[in-house]
Amino acid sequence: MPPASASPSSDSPFQGSRPDQPGTVWVLFVTLAIQALASAATIAPAVVGPVVTRELGWSPSLIGIYMALVYFAAMFTSVVGGTLVSRFGAMRCSQASLLISSVGMGLLCVGNLPCAAIGAVLVGMGYGPITPASSFLLLRTTPPHRMSLVFSIKQTGVPVGGVIAALVVPQIEALVGWRLALASTAFACVLCAVIGQTVQRALDADRDAPSAFQWRDLINPVQLVWRTPALRMMALCSLLFSTIQLAVTSYLVTFLNLSLGWTLIAAGVALSISQVAGVVGRILWGIVADRWVAPRTLLGILALMMAAASVAVALLRDSTPFGVVAVIAAVYGASGIGWNGVFLAEVARRAPPGLIGQATGGTLLFTYLGVFVGQPLLSTIAVAAGSDGVGNYAVAYAVLVVPALTCAWLLLKGRGKES
Repeated sequence: MPPASASPSSDSPFQGSRPDQPGTVWVLFVTLAIQALASAATIAPAVVGPVVTRELGWSPSLIGIYMALVYFAAMFTSVVGGTLVSRFGAMRCSQASLLISSVGMGLLCVGNLPCAAIGAVLVGMGYGPITPASSFLLLRTTPPHRMSLVFSIKQTGVPVGGVIAALVVPQIEALVGWRLALASTAFACVLCAVIGQTVQRALDADRDAPSAFQWRDLINPVQLVWRTPALRMMALCSLLFSTIQLAVTSYLVTFLNLSLGWTLIAAGVALSISQVAGVVGRILWGIVADRWVAPRTLLGILALMMAAASVAVALLRDSTPFGVVAVIAAVYGASGIGWNGVFLAEVARRAPPGLIGQATGGTLLFTYLGVFVGQPLLSTIAVAAGSDGVGNYAVAYAVLVVPALTCAWLLLKGRGKES
């Protein structure tokens, strides 16, 4: 394996690793753990959201506003993520991100709207740089023919974090209340950041010297994506995909709990099924994209699955057997959550030489924009269609058929243009 380049800004798809640097497997494990806890920090408040809003007398629509604030902040920190990684090191950025998210979780525990809003922004600021940082670490040790699989495995950290939030957080809430449930997630983030210090020096040894922030650090990645047709297509589809993905993680518990009368723990189990399916899907789709189906075509097929699952969720009733709900949740998770690894690997392939970090950050701005715009919109639709202060989330899920079919059309109509 050839030695790594001296500068992380070179960003070539496969540079190997220095003799003193951890190998691919260890880097994958570290980035997976960081991604999982960062994801758990964003999802946990949505999981306990029905309890929090009832106790504090808030509207359930605030759950969607919380997610919007998280991803609004993540938009900006993800765009400059590549620059931050080059200047401070990928591992150092990841540690700082976890600590910032933990502070945000602490503010959410206070229980008033101003602190909750600030906390949501901090959680988002911490979440944004995680993916560019982990992508940089993996690109240096991943051979091109394994890129979709390795990126998909790393991106399983998002649904793994969802499983943690869906299964563990409701149990803690039932025992000691929602505040300590959120505080425990914050503590886990801090602990992971401390453990990361054991490999920080080796992983960040070849960072660039820090320099002053410039406003073009925000603009250049977006311009790069927009002027590159293949990246622009991926970015626009990710904008719509992300709206669907966060509808699964943000509203499934609320829908089952408030609209269908499920207990919070039972609804959390259904959510965890979708998250586990997302883990399996991300790995499976990575293998499929590496071996049999072109990534763009595969993403189009997944969009059709998302459309079908959206219809199925909208048709659920309180009499629907749990087994049926579990199957629907699994299909929704495998498609609506499983797309991300193939997407990021495809962005890395399509990026101009030396600009993978900027391409990743630029496309993620569109991804997070989909959440920022889509989640409040879905909340508004649900509340407007509901009655007695309880949103009609079945209508909101039905609306998701539109972005899913739009993505399917965009991706499949040009499936012969894979170059």
